Amino acid sequence: MNRLTAIIIDDEHYARLNLHTLLKNYCPEIDVVGKTGSLLEAKKLIYDLKPEVVFLDISMPKLNGFEFLESLTEKDFKIVFVTAYKEYGIQAVKVNAVDYLLKPVSIKELQQTVKKLIELKSKAANEGGKSNKNHDKIIISQIQGYNIIDVEDIVRLTAEDNYTTLFLKDKNKIIASKTLKHFEEILPDDSFVRIHRSEIINILYLKEISYVDGGSVVMKDGTVIIISKGKLPYLVDKVKEHSSSKT
Repeated sequence: MNRLTAIIIDDEHYARLNLHTLLKNYCPEIDVVGKTGSLLEAKKLIYDLKPEVVFLDISMPKLNGFEFLESLTEKDFKIVFVTAYKEYGIQAVKVNAVDYLLKPVSIKELQQTVKKLIELKSKAANEGGKSNKNHDKIIISQIQGYNIIDVEDIVRLTAEDNYTTLFLKDKNKIIASKTLKHFEEILPDDSFVRIHRSEIINILYLKEISYVDGGSVVMKDGTVIIISKGKLPYLVDKVKEHSSSKT
């Protein structure tokens, strides 16, 4: 049986407890690995536990559910809103929520949501099994159609909320409604290296690596990018491997 890890974010204690109980008793496919009413703690749970699903309330103190999502640098999880309010449905669609459950939560609707989540996971796994990193083009969906990009033309990629900006060698840039992790999984790992939570670079366009102040790189277009702690040795090894393969 396919299983999914999840966390519950709701400022009401009994709402968290009730949803956890429903999931435990009626949705065995879901493993609740954490729950909290604090958005600060919620952010830490997401970064530390990397849940596949987040059950998120909308109306909360300080930040609402949508503002909380905007505050995250990366969202590698499926979103299910659980709320007492009907009027946020359109906003939920805009942030690609899998579902929108109204309180009190119906067992049948919850089970249907979990079924949808499992189907999405199975579909992603099947697509991942068929794909490889040897392709030389990628397709980016746009409102007007599709952009077909030569992989070797991508200089770097930057995560921005739930989107990724691709910077190309012709100075153009394309915004894709995919996470940085998505591109990390499909781009060739012999030339594309993730050097920061929000940055992937193509070492074909790398000009300089600096050890100063923890490490940074300079790209051929002059862009300076900070390297995350611990990534510097990995980057140097990748550059050496790539150079050896070309000789």
